[in-house]
Amino acid sequence: MADNNTKDTIYVDIDDEITSLIDKVRQSSGKVVALVLPKRATVLQSIVNMKLLKRAAESDKKNLVLITTEAGLLPLAGAVGMYVAKSLASKPEIPISPDLSIGSQMPETVDEEMGMPLDEDQEEIPDLTKQVGKAASVGALAEAAHQPLPPKLPDESLETVELDNEDKPISEEGSNESQEGGKKPKKPKKDKNLKVPNFNRFRLLLIIGVLAVIVLVVLWVLAFYILPHASIDIKTNASNVNAELNLTLDQQAQSSNDATDTIPATQVSQQKTFTQTVATTGQKNEGTAATGTVTMTADDCNFTYQGDFTIPAGTGISANNLTYITQNTTSMNLSGAKHGCVQYTASGPTQIIAQSPGSSYNNPNLQSTSVAGFPEVTASGSASGGTDNIIQTVAQADINSAESKINAGNSGNVKQNLSNQLKGQGLYPIDVTFSSGAPQITSSPAVGTASSTVTVTETVTYTMYGASKSAITKILNANILSQVGKNQNIISDGLASSDFKQVSAGSETDQVSLSALAIVGPNISVQQIKKQAAGKSPQAIISLIKNNPNVTSVSVRLSPFWVTSVPSNTSKISVSIAKPSKTV
Repeated sequence: MADNNTKDTIYVDIDDEITSLIDKVRQSSGKVVALVLPKRATVLQSIVNMKLLKRAAESDKKNLVLITTEAGLLPLAGAVGMYVAKSLASKPEIPISPDLSIGSQMPETVDEEMGMPLDEDQEEIPDLTKQVGKAASVGALAEAAHQPLPPKLPDESLETVELDNEDKPISEEGSNESQEGGKKPKKPKKDKNLKVPNFNRFRLLLIIGVLAVIVLVVLWVLAFYILPHASIDIKTNASNVNAELNLTLDQQAQSSNDATDTIPATQVSQQKTFTQTVATTGQKNEGTAATGTVTMTADDCNFTYQGDFTIPAGTGISANNLTYITQNTTSMNLSGAKHGCVQYTASGPTQIIAQSPGSSYNNPNLQSTSVAGFPEVTASGSASGGTDNIIQTVAQADINSAESKINAGNSGNVKQNLSNQLKGQGLYPIDVTFSSGAPQITSSPAVGTASSTVTVTETVTYTMYGASKSAITKILNANILSQVGKNQNIISDGLASSDFKQVSAGSETDQVSLSALAIVGPNISVQQIKKQAAGKSPQAIISLIKNNPNVTSVSVRLSPFWVTSVPSNTSKISVSIAKPSKTV
């Protein structure tokens, strides 16, 4: 006969899964197993997990007691008939189940004498009057329950869950079996007409419907508000007039002079500096100049000298294309005659120094070919001590090269800046008067200075004239009307597309020629036509515009093809007036 008094205590960790609890219960050697649950344990807060744990204990012929104070677990434990105790020393009992139809039956306790009911295959009832946990660690269990256990609910009584509108049969043994009569309640009949709506399909149809409405609205707006466009083409009896005149832009003038076509003008300026740096190519020998002495003689066959003469210090002596400078005055004395020539001999040697430093002036056998200012005099001697020390210097060619690389014509945005400056003063900029003054050029360092580079700076001042647009228009309109008569209407004076050319430039005045193609004829307001045509049919528009006697023809084109009237939005209407075909 099995020992029904063996007990075991299992402490549940907060992270344990239901499978882990079932394994611990099955591995326990006790017939009574106390599960000590931690606070906020979530593993048994599911009715399914509670039933799985109860069924596993029953299959191993073990009786479970949950040790917990969690109020949320009591209804679940009562629903499956699980014993619960507040502590290992408390009396276990089955909590009231909200799902059991047992009338007013109070929570059952374990009877001290009867003990827990046995399953059919159990031999004895474990003694729950003893401590629930281990005797050595906890102490004696409090009093056992005094009421018999409720009848155990069969596993088939667990309520079933229906998914996806599938009709599942109710368990053969009803979950709400009556305790008094022991009769099974009748299975409720299902209404086959009651179906759970498919909300996913409903949501899909709703989204499709909304998108369809949005597309229809967009297409409607596109077809009747965005795409419609009207073009109105008008031909008139207007004519072209060529206007040619010369204007004098005077900075000192206070008012316009129609007789001389002079208008007040303003000149603005901007200075721009350009720089260019190049490598130097000049060379300079800063070594030691050679020195020496020479003896001078003269054969005067032309009787150039009339008696003794002197050669002053600083006289150049040339030998082998190299020049030496005498350092002292030399007296030349008449010494005799030979072959019809008068001979002269120097009173003593003459000190010389090379004109420039360098070893090339070293000459041990210096034979002079000429003495500057004394064609009949020659000199012979030697020079030595010259050394070389070549350095780079600025040459004039380097400065010329840098100047050629400066693109002073690349004025960048200077012209636009001057034009904007004139517009900011309310003036009409005359671009043809844009000019650049004489450049101011400086270089650093100067020519001959020792340097590896030289920088050339060029400063240029740019100017431009501007005048009042109304003053220009007044003189231009007077020129146009002088050709066609004052009764004509100027549709366009042509100033916007006119051509200016500079005739002459001065310090205070500039003369420019103005050539413009004006249009004379009926004055038709494009904006007024757009307002009158908005929303009307093509025929109504043609009749309205042809009331003007100067209009020769009108055509109206609508697009796309389904449009039958001119759009109400004037921005969708374009009006073009044909250019005149004749010129006055």
